[in-house]
Amino acid sequence: MAFLAVLLTGVILVLTGIPPEAVSTVAIGLSTLYAAWRGERSAGGRGPGGRDQEGRGG
Repeated sequence: MAFLAVLLTGVILVLTGIPPEAVSTVAIGLSTLYAAWRGERSAGGRGPGGRDQEGRGG
């Protein structure tokens, strides 16, 4: 349901004259902020203590 709401919002913004580039820029920025707020990390990144996910140090 949330996916459809976001999709519909994007379509409405584009139809009202906002450039698609601006909509995508704002969407990427907001998703990045949300991920940082939730504390999510990208796959393959370093884990706690500066170690990679397999336990080997830097």
